[in-house]
Amino acid sequence: MSTPYHIGFYALVQHHGTYLVVRQATSTLPSGPYGLPGAALVGEVGGGVAELHLRRKLLSQMGLSVGELVLVGSHTLRLTDGGVVLNLIFGTTYNSGVPNPQAGIIQAMNWISLDELAAGGDAPDWLMTAIRTYQEQMAARASTQQQGRGILRWGR
Repeated sequence: MSTPYHIGFYALVQHHGTYLVVRQATSTLPSGPYGLPGAALVGEVGGGVAELHLRRKLLSQMGLSVGELVLVGSHTLRLTDGGVVLNLIFGTTYNSGVPNPQAGIIQAMNWISLDELAAGGDAPDWLMTAIRTYQEQMAARASTQQQGRGILRWGR
């Protein structure tokens, strides 16, 4: 008998120094009160399917449109039926939309800062690592863009 494999796609959405956390009715991320919007995808994955699926889920579950999706982490979970879920976590920025959590899917939502997450002491390690990775990637990208804007001056 083969082991069923699934892939979950979740978004770490940043907006004005805060991150969107949700509590879902069901999730493949062990999260308690600090989950991320997204869902598992059953079937073949490839060719931008992950990003497209995640964008659709954010729009249908939360009413949100987001920017570029950047892979910032992963988490694996073994299910009680022996199956395995690989969860991919993408960092992104909020673009537009009024948060409108879909009833029955999202039980709660909140924008929360990294300081608040750290102070609570109960945020999962995978979430804290994903946030730090996202911040580092965005800082490196901003630094590279800043260096590219330098003006070359010839002579005096």
